[in-house]
Parts: sequence; C-alpha cells; structure tokens
Amino acid sequence: MSAKLRKRSRSTGSNSPAAKAQQRAVPKLARPALSRRRKWLFRLIVMVLAPLLFFTVLEAGLRLGGYGYPTTFFVGPDADGTYTINPRFGWRFFPRAIAREPEPYSISAKSAGAVRIFVLGSSAAQGVPSPSFSFGRILEVLLRNQYPGVQFEVINAAMTAINSHVVLEIARDCAAHQPDLFVVYMGNNEVVGPYGPGTIFQQWSPSLKLVRANTWVKSMRIGQLFDDAIHRFHAKGGTPTTWQGMEMFLGNQIAADDPRLKAVYDNYRQNLIDLCGVARRAGVGVILSTVAVNLGDCPPFASQHRSDLLPEELKTWESIYQSGIDLEASSRWPEAIARYEAAARIDDRFAELQFHVGRCLAEAGRFPEARDCFILARDLDVLRFRADSRINAIVREVAAGQEAAGVCGVDAEQALANSDLAAGNIPGGDLFCEHVHLTFDGNYLLARAVLDRVDAALPRLAAFRKQDPVLSRQECAESLALTAWDEYGMAVKTVEMMDRPPFTNQLNHDVRQASARKRMERLGAVAHTPTAVRAACKRYEAALAKTPDDGQLHQRYGRLATMAGEPETAIEHLQVALKKMPSEPLAYVDLGEAEQSCGQIDEAIAHYRKALELDPDFTIVHYKLGIILADRGRADEAIMHYRKVLELDPGMAKAHNNLGAVLNGLGRTDEAIAEYQKSLEIDPMSAMAHNNLGSVLNNRGRADEAIAEFQKALETDERCVAVRFNLANAFDSLGRTDEAIEQHRRILKIDPNFALSHNSLGVVLARCRRLDEAIAHFQTALELKPDFTDARTNLKNVLTLRDRRPEEQ
Repeated sequence: MSAKLRKRSRSTGSNSPAAKAQQRAVPKLARPALSRRRKWLFRLIVMVLAPLLFFTVLEAGLRLGGYGYPTTFFVGPDADGTYTINPRFGWRFFPRAIAREPEPYSISAKSAGAVRIFVLGSSAAQGVPSPSFSFGRILEVLLRNQYPGVQFEVINAAMTAINSHVVLEIARDCAAHQPDLFVVYMGNNEVVGPYGPGTIFQQWSPSLKLVRANTWVKSMRIGQLFDDAIHRFHAKGGTPTTWQGMEMFLGNQIAADDPRLKAVYDNYRQNLIDLCGVARRAGVGVILSTVAVNLGDCPPFASQHRSDLLPEELKTWESIYQSGIDLEASSRWPEAIARYEAAARIDDRFAELQFHVGRCLAEAGRFPEARDCFILARDLDVLRFRADSRINAIVREVAAGQEAAGVCGVDAEQALANSDLAAGNIPGGDLFCEHVHLTFDGNYLLARAVLDRVDAALPRLAAFRKQDPVLSRQECAESLALTAWDEYGMAVKTVEMMDRPPFTNQLNHDVRQASARKRMERLGAVAHTPTAVRAACKRYEAALAKTPDDGQLHQRYGRLATMAGEPETAIEHLQVALKKMPSEPLAYVDLGEAEQSCGQIDEAIAHYRKALELDPDFTIVHYKLGIILADRGRADEAIMHYRKVLELDPGMAKAHNNLGAVLNGLGRTDEAIAEYQKSLEIDPMSAMAHNNLGSVLNNRGRADEAIAEFQKALETDERCVAVRFNLANAFDSLGRTDEAIEQHRRILKIDPNFALSHNSLGVVLARCRRLDEAIAHFQTALELKPDFTDARTNLKNVLTLRDRRPEEQ
C-alpha cells in the first residue's frame, strides 16, 4: 500500500471531523432486548443440542471404528440377501462370559405364498435337551402334512435363560422379517431371568420403564462403552465367569409372598400385551400358550417356613413332619396324610410338605386333591424355575383380552394334564425330562395343541384343502429321524443336568437319578449296536427323501456317520448342511471332526478356524485346535488355544492337563507341574493328570512322589497299562525290584501283547540273573514288534551273557 493511500486511510478514521459528522447524521437503531423467556429457551436449546450433537458424533465414531456389537436378533443381509441369527444377541442381557446363544438360523426373503412362523420363548420352547425335536420342529412336520400345498417355515427364535423382557425385543426384531405368526411359549424364567428379583445377571428392577431404558441404551455403542467401563472398574463380585446352569441361582430364593413378585407379574402381563401390539402393527397372528411343568416327578428345589414361625412351633412342626415321613415310607398313606395335615395347621408354606401330601394322596387314588397339592408345592417352591399358577392365569387373561385383535390362546398346561401320559391329570416323568423341558412325547402333545389353533390364528389357510388325519407321534418321529442314538444323547444330557444342584438337593434325588441312569444305560446299550446304527442310518435316509433341504437332518446324519466310522458319508452330508446353514459354527466343527477321522487334518483345521470366525469364544473348538496343533508340533499355537480355553472356562480340567503336556514337551516342567496340579484341583479323579504329573516328577528324580501319583491314577482306572508301566519303572528306579516285576506281570495279564512291558520286564529279570525268563520276554516282545530295536539289543546281550562260562560272568 502506498504512503498516499495509508495517509488517506488515516484521514478518514473515526476521530476525523467528517466521520463525526457522518455519525451524527445517521441515527442509531435501538436493538430489541431478549425477553427472559427467550433467553431461557435459547439456553435450553444449547444445553440439549450440544450434548445431542456430541453423542451423535461419538456414536457414529464408535460404529465407524468397529467398537461394540450388533444387538438385533438377526444380522445382515449378506451379498445374497440372507440374514442370520446374531450369536451376540444375548450380550445385552447377560455377562458376556456366560451369555446364551439362540439356535443358528438363516432367513431370506419369503417366497410367495409361504407361511413364516416364529417360535418365541426360553429353553423349553427352544427344545432343550435337543432342539432338533422341539415342538416347533414337530409343528412344522404336522403343518406340512395337513397343508401339502403350502410352504411352511418354522423358525426357532427361542433362547435359554431368557424371559419376557428379552422375548419382547426378539419379537420386535422378528416383526421386520415377514412373519405370519408368533407362537409364544414362555414364563418359566420371569423371576430368575434378566432383571428378575431372582437373577444373577444384573440388578433387579421392578420398573418396566427402567428395564426398557437400560435395554435401549445398550442397543447403542455409547451404552455399550459405558457398560464396559462400569464392568471394568466396578466388576460385580460373585458374578459367574462360566455358565453353571441352575446351580448359579441357589442363593436367590424368592418366597411366594415376596412383595417383589407383584412387579414380576405386572411386567410379565405388560410385556405380553406389548408383544401382541407389535404383532398387530405388523399384521402378524399370535398364539399365546400357557406353560406346562413337571408336577408329579419334580419335588420343590427349595422350601422355606413362614417368616413368623416361632422356634417352639418349628420344633413341634419338625416332629410331626418327620412322623409323617416315617409313615409314608411304610406306605401307610392315610396316617401319613393325617400327620402332614397336622403339620400344615402349624405351617403350610413349606413347599416340600405339600409335595409329600400330594404324593400320599396320589398313592391313595385321590388324584384331584393330589394335583392341587402338587400345584401348591410348585407355587411355594422358593427357587422359582417353573411357571407358577399366576403366570398361567396371566396368559389366559391376556389371550382372552386380546382375542378381538386376533390373538389365540392355547392351554398347554391343561392339554398335557389331560393326556394319557399324565396319570391322574398330574404331568410327570413321561412328559418331562426334568422340571420343565419336554420329552419327545411332551413336545408332540404341545405341538398338537398349537396346531389346533393355527387355523384361527391364520385365517388365510382356510383357502387351502386340509388333510386328515393328523400325523401320529410315531410318524413325526420318523419324519424327524428320531433314533435310538438321539434318545440316548438326550438321556445323557438329562442325567448330566440332574447330577448338579439344585436337582441334587431335591427330595429322593438319588432314587430318581438311579432310574434315569438305568434308562440311559439301556438306551446306550441299544444305540451302540451295529443293528441300531444301521437302522438309524436308514431312518435318516427315509427322512431326507421327504425333506432333502432340511439342513438339521443332514447335520445330524453327518454326526452319526462319523460316530459309525463312515467319515466319507459324514463329510458328504455335512457339506450339504453347511450350504443350508452357513452361519452354524457347530456344522463346521462337525465337518472338521469328520475330516480328522479321514486324516484330512489341514481341511479340519480350516473348518475349525471358520467356526471361530463365526464364534470366537467357541471353547470346544479352541480345545480341538490345541490337540491337533500339539500333535503337529506347533506348540506355541497349541498353547495359545489352550490358554483361550482356560480364559473362557477356567474349570476345564482336561485343558489344564493338555496344556501341561505341551509345556512339558518344551522342557517347561515347572509350568507343566502347575497345570497338572490345577487339573487335579478341579478333577481329583483324573487318571490322566495323575499319570502325567507322576511322569514329570519321576523324570525329575522325585520317584516317591511319582509313585503316589501313579497309584492315585490306578484308583480311578486300575486296568490302565500305561499307568502301571510308569509305576513299574518308578519302582525299578528306586530298586524296588519285586514291586516292579509285580506291576509288569499285572500289565501282561491285562494286555499280553504289550511289547514295552515284555521288554522292560526282561530287563529287570536279567538284572536279577533270571536270564531264561528274561530271554523269553525279549523274544515275545520281538514277535509282537519285529522292529523293536531295544528288545533285539537286550536279547543279544542276555544270550551272550548266558553263553559265557560261569567264571566269565
């Protein structure tokens, strides 16, 4: 800028005469003052918009950065337009380490004219102990037979350990995937499930608004971030890190008169009503079912006396109660009933007392009264794992109140009680595996009850010709390929579940469990025979001829073929299963096991890794990879997988043992000993861990300690030749020759063809100058194993020694 211009600029400044004159000529306009109300409105907008903008940006950033997890029940679509069940759906409601997962399923756009049905509920609806034979699967078979011109798709959207708070969220997600009908069977977990007063998953909340707000917040990445931070810095002590089933809830007893139950029932009712509203807005039919439970063969899990019972009253009650038990044990039913009724006049709130009365009344043929007592025993049970009378009353009331909106009610509780399998209208062990999970017969009856209401819930089916008669129980079993092997598998799972608390705390548990074990053993004896395996294969082939696109049938057939020693057949069917169920991690595991059986190790590893892509916390897959990689000499990778197993399940004794073996192979013996000891802390009867620990100790010159471990191993498995062989060598290292010889002789009685023991016994005998006996054992070892170099060398040396002149020896 030139000096002239700068001077001009200064000459027109605000203090110049010209500028002052101009300012006087232009009048100032008055600025309107903001009213007090507008000021507060402005401040409020800033206060709301600024945080909203901040959290919106933060949420977007977290999502773009890949933080958090999807919370919808279905995730997708993929490139083919397919949605799959979200294995992380449960993370909103459970601690991640113990979160349950839904049954894997894939859905695409619904075909024209198809009927899509979602089954909603918890483990009983899911079909535990085997979802392959759930009532939803049976319902699908029944519907296809009755309406052969209609394509039915029944999707199992149930999930273990959830309650109506979670089911409502699932229903909302399912409503976006072209449903025609919701079938709702839930109520067992209202107290112990998420947000219930008996839960261990999070804090109990009586407020439905707070529960839903919490659920909504966790659906956002910001909510997940805050939740992670809370758990990281304020972890709740006592929260299980591994799933322990019903045992986890032992300390959360809720009496029938607990005031918290009112909120439970109110919330359950509102969730049912809101679920019907979700369906109505989506144009979806609804079937609401009451919940059946085992009354006659499931004593209460825990009982409590009335809270105001005085000590002297309790003492009298216990005396009368015990006299009733003694009379019942002598089959003196009327007298026992009289004593129990006398006890009830002092305190009738003890659940087990009502069960005793019900049992005596049933024995006396007074079934209606017995049923009432069994129902009362269930309602008074303070470990509330079974839907009670109030839950079922609410289902009936909501179904009746929503009937005008197209909701149909099913009384499954009454349907099962009226069946021929419920003596005296008291459902028991013929219908239930344990407390709530249905046998195949129970599931069939529930499916039949639902089938009778499908026409009303889906009026458009009236346009199709209905086939009669309805398929029988046996015909459904054949269509779903229910085999002796499947029944045995379900029996094993039931026995395993009932081997743990709270079942072990129930009245006469040992008697019922002994009966369950005998049944399991009978089924196992049949299932493993070649005849039964051939029959099972034929049943699968017949079922697949009817429904060749059933991925579950292909998967189960593949498992059976692997077990039967036909891995090529297994691979063929499992590959088909994976095409039908590409998001099913277990199908990849099954295929990997079949490939292992064929020696296709690289292929097996690839499929195990694919399973981990779908479910990174699949414990058994990490365990299997640990075994394979250790066998292949890839010790570092094996250790990584075993460490992951123990992170997910610290109580897995076999993983500690296997990790110890890998560490020992690397010469890290101190670490190996520590892992073996951890394994034995968890499972003191593990012969393998005792044997492995003994071997390490023996190699370190601690033979006395090693011998103690080998002997403990033999207490569990006295016919294990490997353990006896190690014990014999330990005795020999201490110069306890006679004991070493005795162990080798025992080994050879068990397995005369154990070449190693023949050789080692020969060495001990040669040292004792019993040369002819030693020679005989070396020769036998070589007959059994011609390339046994040590035995050949030992035989040569002993023959040379025997042929020397006495003075040379």
